[in-house]
Amino acid sequence: MVTIWRGIGVVCTLVLLASCSSQKSAQVPLAPQTPAFEKVYQDGRLAFKEGRYDEAAAQFARVVAADPENLKARLNWAAALSHLNQPGEAIIQCQNVLARDPTNAEAYYQWGAVLRRMGQHQEAVEKFDQAFALKPMAELLQEDPLLQQRLQAYLKGQRRQALDDDVARPKPPPEGDEESRQPAGR
Repeated sequence: MVTIWRGIGVVCTLVLLASCSSQKSAQVPLAPQTPAFEKVYQDGRLAFKEGRYDEAAAQFARVVAADPENLKARLNWAAALSHLNQPGEAIIQCQNVLARDPTNAEAYYQWGAVLRRMGQHQEAVEKFDQAFALKPMAELLQEDPLLQQRLQAYLKGQRRQALDDDVARPKPPPEGDEESRQPAGR
C-alpha cells in the first residue's frame, strides 16, 4: 500500500514539475526575428482569423513587448483589442504606430475602424479619408488580405442596410390610381 502511495506521489510531483517548466517557458521573453518570435506572430494572426481575439491580443502583445517597432503587430493588436471591446487601448496602439510612422495609412484605417465600431461615424470617415489620402484603397487592400476581408464585410453590411431601408420604406401608390392618393374619409 505504501508503494502505491509513493508511486502516486512521484507521478504528482512529475506532473507538477512539468507544468511549472511549461509555464516558465511560456514566460520566456522573445528575441526579435527568431523562429519563436515569428511563430508567436503567426499564431496571433491565426487566432485573429479564427475569431479568438483574446488569444490574438495576447500573442501580438508578446510580439510588441519583444519588438516595440513592429508596426504590423501593433496594428493587429489594435484590431484584436477592438474586437474585445477595448477601443481606448486599440486607439492607443494606432497612435503609437503613427508616432513612429506618421504616414502609415493602415494605422489611420484601423483607427477609423475602431471609431466606426464605437458608433463615431463622422470621426471614422475622417480617419478613413486620411488613410486613403496616403494610400489608395486598392493598394491598401492588396497589401493586407485581412483588411480586404474586413472592408468587404463592412461594405456588405452597408448594402444589407440599404436593402433593409428599401424594405422598410413604404411604397408610393401606383401612378394613375386616384383613389389611393385621396385622404382617408372622403
